[in-house]
Amino acid sequence: MRKSKLKNIPFKTKLFLSLGTVLLTLSLIVCIFFSRTSIRNAMNNDKTSMNIVLERISTQINELYEQMNIAATSITKNPTLKSVILKLNTADAGNAELYVEQTRRERTIQTALGNMMFSPIISNVILYNQDRGYFYYSGTYYDDMDYVYDRLEKLPLPNPADTLISIYKPPHQSDWTTDERMVLSVLRNFSDMTTTQDTIVEIQVPVSLMDAICTQDSFESQKEVMILDQSGNIVYPYNKEISSLPAKTVKQIQKQISSGKSRDYTYSYSYSAMKSETTGLTMVLLSNNTSIREQVISYIFTTIIVLILTLALTLLIIFTLITQMTRPLNELISYVNELSLDSDTKLKLPADSFNEFELLNTSMNQMVTNLKASIQEIYELQIRESMANLAALQAQVDPHFLYNALNSISAASEVYDSEVTTQMCQELSSMMRYVTSKKTEVHLIEELTHTKNYLEFMKISNGTNFNYQIEVSPELHTLLIPKLSIQPFAENSFRHGFKNTLPPWNLSIICKAEKDQWEIRITDNGGGFSKEALNQISTAPVAAAGLEINGLGLNNTFSRLALHFGSSFTYQVVNLTQGSQIILKGVFHHD
Repeated sequence: MRKSKLKNIPFKTKLFLSLGTVLLTLSLIVCIFFSRTSIRNAMNNDKTSMNIVLERISTQINELYEQMNIAATSITKNPTLKSVILKLNTADAGNAELYVEQTRRERTIQTALGNMMFSPIISNVILYNQDRGYFYYSGTYYDDMDYVYDRLEKLPLPNPADTLISIYKPPHQSDWTTDERMVLSVLRNFSDMTTTQDTIVEIQVPVSLMDAICTQDSFESQKEVMILDQSGNIVYPYNKEISSLPAKTVKQIQKQISSGKSRDYTYSYSYSAMKSETTGLTMVLLSNNTSIREQVISYIFTTIIVLILTLALTLLIIFTLITQMTRPLNELISYVNELSLDSDTKLKLPADSFNEFELLNTSMNQMVTNLKASIQEIYELQIRESMANLAALQAQVDPHFLYNALNSISAASEVYDSEVTTQMCQELSSMMRYVTSKKTEVHLIEELTHTKNYLEFMKISNGTNFNYQIEVSPELHTLLIPKLSIQPFAENSFRHGFKNTLPPWNLSIICKAEKDQWEIRITDNGGGFSKEALNQISTAPVAAAGLEINGLGLNNTFSRLALHFGSSFTYQVVNLTQGSQIILKGVFHHD
C-alpha cells in the first residue's frame, strides 16, 4: 500500500524531497565540521599564542637576571677590588677597624660599586662579608645603617661558596631596609680564593621591572602570569592573589606542574609552564579561557543562523529550478500517455523511466572529475619537477654552510674562552633556524640579515682581521629571492678568496635600485678566482629541466637565481687588482 502511494507522488515532488533530504544532511555535516574545525583552530591558535607569549616573558626575565649576573661578575673579576677584598679578609683582627677606615677613605670599593650604576635597571650594588662585618653599597640611600649592620649579624644569608657561584633570588623585600622595598637580587661571591669566598656581591633591581614584563594590556582579566620557585611556591604575584582563576584551580595547577605536567588545556582554564635553567624559576601563563568560550558560543550561533538561511534559500532555488526543468518532461509524459495504439491500449512510461538522467549526470560528473584529475596530475608533475630541481640545488648549499660553521666553532674553542664559543653557537643556532625553514623564497632583507649573522659569526672567530659592509636601498627590502642565494657568495670568500691571502680581509655587499632595475655587488679583497673557475662560472645558467647538482657551487646559486627571475637576470664575475667582484642584476616584476 505504501509503495503504491509513493508511486503516485509526482516526479517533481520526489526529486525535491530527495534533494532536500540530501542537502539537509550535507549541510548539517558541513556546518558541524566547520564549527568543530573553527573551534579547534581557535583553541590551537590560543595555545600557540600562549606559548609564544610565555617564551617571550621567560626570555625577558632571564635576560633581566643575566644583566644583574653580568654586573655582579664584573665586580668580582675587578683585580683592584679583589686585591682590596683580600687585604680586608686577611687583615689582623686587632687592626681590622683601622684598615677598614683606611680603605673607605681610599674609596676603592665605592668606586667599583658605583661604576655599575650606569645601568638604568640597577637600583643597588652591595658588597658585604658577614664574618668580617663590613658592608658597602652604592645606589638607593640606606638611612639606618645600624639596622643594616644588625641584619648583617643576624640574617641567615646564603653562602654561594658552599653551593653555586651565583644565586638568583625571586621577588622579595630587601634585607637591608625597614620599608617594604621589593627587589630582585643576584648574589655572587669572590670565588677565586678561599680567603675571598665569603665576601658576597648583591645586585638589586626594583621588582617593578618584572611587573612591566609580566603585565600586558592584552591580558585584560583573562590571562595572568604566575612564577613559582624551585619548591613550587608562588613568588609572583607577590602582593596579591591570582585573580584570573579560583584559588582551588591554582592549587591544582601547582600540583600538576610539580608532577611534571608543563601544559594543560581545558574548556574552563589552561596554562603553560616553562622552567628557566638559569634561575630555577618556573614561569606560568594562566588563562580562564573566557575568550575561547565566547568564540565557541559565537561559532555555534553563527553556524545555526547560516545553516537555516542557507537551507531555506537553497530549497527555494531548488524548487524553482526543478519546476522549470521538469515542465518539458511533464509535457512529454502527458503527450506520450495520450498516444493510443488502438482504442483499448495507451502507451505509458514505467516508474523508473527517468533513471537515465541520473546515469547521464553521473557519467558527466565522472568525466569532469577525471578531466580535472588529469589536469591536476599534469600540473603537479610540472611543479614537482621544478621543485625537485630547486631542492636539489639548495641541498648542495646547506651542508657546506653547516660544515664550515662547525669548523669555525671548533677553531675558536681552541683560542677563545667559553663565552665566545657560546656566542658563536647562538649565532649558528639563529642561522640554522633560517637555513632549515620551510620557505624557499624570502625577502632580500631576510637573506641579508642571515648573511650578516654569518659575517658576525666569522668576525668572532677572526677578530680584527676581518671587516665587512652591507648597504641596501629601502626599495629592495621586499625583493623576493631564493633562500640562501646571497650568503653562499660571502661564504665563498672565506672558503677560497681569503684562503691564501694575508689579513686584513674586507668584504662588502652593496644593493642598489634604479628605476625598474636592481643590482647587487659582492666585493672582497681576497685572491680572486682562478682562470678555470672563471671559465666554469661564465657558463650561462641552464634551464630547470637540465640542472645538474654535482658542478661548481656558485653555478648552482646562479642557476637558482636564473630560475627565479627568468630571462631578466644577468650576472658577472670579475677579478680586481686585489680580490674579486660578483655583480647580480635584474628587473622588478610588477604584478
